[in-house]
Amino acid sequence: MNNFTISRINTSLGIFRIAGFWCNENENACKIDITSIEIMGTDGWVLLNHASDDVISLIAELTPTLSAHLLVKST
Repeated sequence: MNNFTISRINTSLGIFRIAGFWCNENENACKIDITSIEIMGTDGWVLLNHASDDVISLIAELTPTLSAHLLVKST
């Protein structure tokens, strides 16, 4: 697994700063493990609890976008 840091990614769900690990050996089975996720709030970055149910759902929605971003950056 490779570690990654995305300093800023704009999505339809918001603007995020994300760090974690990912495995890109098989494009169809790209696994992402988030260790830190922050969202841009009105006063700056807001750290989210990546273990809460709501944030787990958010990460699941973000995973296809993150996978595509990481795959493009790795080539």
